[in-house]
Order: sequence, then structure tokens, then C-alpha cells
Amino acid sequence: MMQKNNKIKQLKYYDVKVDTLLNSTITFRVLAEDENQAIELIKKHTPVGVKYKLIGRKDKKITVYEAGSSIIKFIKNLIS
Repeated sequence: MMQKNNKIKQLKYYDVKVDTLLNSTITFRVLAEDENQAIELIKKHTPVGVKYKLIGRKDKKITVYEAGSSIIKFIKNLIS
């Protein structure tokens, strides 16, 4: 009889940090078999933390609304 070398993959916790276009870093913690599976699993999980990078941000457009309303009071384009 031949024995198969069946390796049971160990699950590990991974912290996945995603840098976004909003100048923030979103952190997820997932339990996965490997790094690739961890990347796939963040699509279904909610983040455990968000860190905003306000220094060095580049504002493109500012829109001012009246509080609790959708009426635009002022628009300013900062990058043309």
C-alpha cells in the first residue's frame, strides 16, 4: 500500500494593508492558508483599521454643501 504525503495546510493570521487613492491605509486581518488567499479574502471582510495620511494629500476639488442638504453652495477646482 502506498502512502500519500497529504500535507494539511496550516491557517495563519495575516494583516493585509491596502493603500488607497484617498491617501489612507486600510488594514484587514484574515485567517488564510497563504498570502494569495489572504488577498482574496479581504474582498469579503470589513477592515479592522483605517489610517488617514493627511500630510502630503493633494486636494483636487472642493465642494461645499449646506448641512443636511444636497444643494451645492460653492465649488472650487484646485488642480486644472
